[in-house]
Amino acid sequence: MSIQRDKTLYKKIYREILQAIESKSLGPGDALGSETEIAARFQVSRITSKRALDELAKDGYIVRQPGRGNYVKRATGDPSEPLEGLVAIIMPGLSPSYGVRLLASLHYGLRKRGFDVLLGLSHGDQQGESEEIERLKARGAKGFIIFPVNGEYHNARILRLHLDGDPLVLVDKPLSRIPVSAVWSENEQAGWRATRLLLHQGHRTIAFLSPPTAHTETLEQRYAGYARALREMSVRLEPELVMCDLPSEQVDEDVGRVGRRYQGVLEFLRLHPDVSGVLAAEYRIGMDTLKALHELHRGCPDPVSLITFDGPWLVDSAYELTHVRQDEWAMGQAAVRLLCHQMSEPGCAVELIAIPTTMVEGFSTGKVPAPQVLPQGTQTGENSLA
Repeated sequence: MSIQRDKTLYKKIYREILQAIESKSLGPGDALGSETEIAARFQVSRITSKRALDELAKDGYIVRQPGRGNYVKRATGDPSEPLEGLVAIIMPGLSPSYGVRLLASLHYGLRKRGFDVLLGLSHGDQQGESEEIERLKARGAKGFIIFPVNGEYHNARILRLHLDGDPLVLVDKPLSRIPVSAVWSENEQAGWRATRLLLHQGHRTIAFLSPPTAHTETLEQRYAGYARALREMSVRLEPELVMCDLPSEQVDEDVGRVGRRYQGVLEFLRLHPDVSGVLAAEYRIGMDTLKALHELHRGCPDPVSLITFDGPWLVDSAYELTHVRQDEWAMGQAAVRLLCHQMSEPGCAVELIAIPTTMVEGFSTGKVPAPQVLPQGTQTGENSLA
C-alpha cells in the first residue's frame, strides 16, 4: 500500500467516525472498538486504523484507554455524564485496622476503569444498608459493591438487586445458597494458621474471644479454623475457653459499648488464669485483651501470647500485635474485576474468590516459658526469706 493511499484511508476513517459523532449516531461514552476491529471493519491495516484513532483522540473527539478500548469523549465537567457510569460502594464503616486500604483499592480500580464512585455507610445496620442501596440507586448507581451487614437473614434489598439483574459483588462474606459473585478472605485457613502458631509454641490452653459467631460467616470460619487446629493436634477444645458474646468492632462505637467489651474480656481472663494463649477474632478485642492483661499484672507474651485479626499498618512489627493480615488491596482489585465483568457481559457466570491471608508476627507471641528448675533443697515462698 502506498503512503499516499494510506493517508487517504486514515482520513476516510477519521471523517466517518467524526460524522457519526456529530450526527449523534455515536453518543458520549459509546465504544468504537479496538484498532484491530476498526481495521477489519474498514478493510485497512492496523497501522492505518491506529493513526485515525490517534488523530481523533488528539483532536478531542474520543478517549483511548489501553487494554480497554476506544470511547466517544464525554462533555468535560458534566457531573451527570460520568466517564463509564456510577458504581456504589456500601460498607458498614471504616476502621483503622480494616477497611481503609480496601476502600482505597476499590476506588483506585474503579476510577482507573473510568467509573465514578459513590460511597455509602450502613453503620452495621440492615435497615441502614437498605436505605443506602435505595439512595445510591436513585443517584444513578449502575453497579454495587457491598459489604453485607451480619444478620440471621439475608437483607431482602440485596436479594432484590440480585433478582433485578443489577451488577453486584459482595465483599468480606458471600451469601450462603444465593448465587452472587463475592470476594472474601480465607478465614478458616487463617484461624487454623493462627492457632497452629500458638500450639507449636507450646500453648495448650488457648482461648477464642469473639463477637457472636451465629449468622456471621466470617467469624464462623475463624472459629472453625481454631477448632480444626486443636483437633489436629489432639488438644481438647474446652467450651469454657470460648467466649462469643462480645460487642463487635464498630467505627461509631459509644463509650458504653467499648466499656462492655473490655469488662467482658477482663472478667474472662480473671476467671481463667490458666489461659496461656488468646486468639482474638477482631482487632479491638485483641487490644482489650492486652489492656486487661496489664490490669491483671499478667505479661504479654509471657505468660500469655496473643494473636488477633487485622491491625493498623506499621513499619516495624516490634510495635504491633501478632496478627492475621487480610490482603485488602487484592480483595478490592478482585471485586472490581468481577463487577466490570458483569457490566460488560450481563448474565456471566457467578465467581467466588477467596483471598489468602498472611501471618504477621509481632511482639505479642512467644514460646511457653520452660518451668523454672530450682536447685535441690531450695525453698520458695515466704519461708525462703526466713
